[in-house]
Amino acid sequence: MLAARPLQAAPFGADHLPGRGDYVVLVHGLDWFRDTLQPTAGFLNEKGFETINVRYPSRKVAATCDAAEWLAQVIAEECTDPKKKIHIVAHSMGALVVREYLSEERPSRLGRVVLLAAPNQGTPLADALRWKPLARMISPAATACSKKYCRQNGVLNQPEAVDYAPGVLMGNQSGWFPMLSVFIKGPDDGVVPVSSGRLDGMSDFRIVKTSHTAMPKNRQALEDVNRFLRTGRFSG
Repeated sequence: MLAARPLQAAPFGADHLPGRGDYVVLVHGLDWFRDTLQPTAGFLNEKGFETINVRYPSRKVAATCDAAEWLAQVIAEECTDPKKKIHIVAHSMGALVVREYLSEERPSRLGRVVLLAAPNQGTPLADALRWKPLARMISPAATACSKKYCRQNGVLNQPEAVDYAPGVLMGNQSGWFPMLSVFIKGPDDGVVPVSSGRLDGMSDFRIVKTSHTAMPKNRQALEDVNRFLRTGRFSG
């Protein structure tokens, strides 16, 4: 069972938009830019979902398990209607937080899970964060995105098969980071290889023409997320 910790006000807490539909809990990754998932939350709220945009100190938490504890408490405190399912949408490192959370505890009303630009098998760009001074400056928890970490250490290891059948959306455009793509083998979104998103047990996988940072506001990606939450597939 994940331990509880006191929640703080935004930006470290949760932004809750009421709606008649099921809950959608959104979990950001390494959040250099505030409100990364605000476009996603707003879009899904307009589609009728009740959205809870979780905010946690992604550049300060020591490990993804710490953020998973934070997520557990947000869900416990915010998702109180027993008639509503709890869907989860996560971006980038947030996908590792969600996987950590669901490996430890599972809401009885868990609905569908969507992982956006997920480094499920790591990214070589995070390998440099194994140098501790750099990790402390950028984000200690981001070492979980390292390919070497995924192979050798950590709870996630080579990603274990999951039994909640997530949908995975990956981008194939470098966006703001074309210079970083040279360090990544194969198609990538400027930060994460497309191949890294694959996960045993996923129910659907789709590549979207967008970049890592643009994924949460890309129209095609947003439509795909909405469709998956309702049907369990990205396409009809």
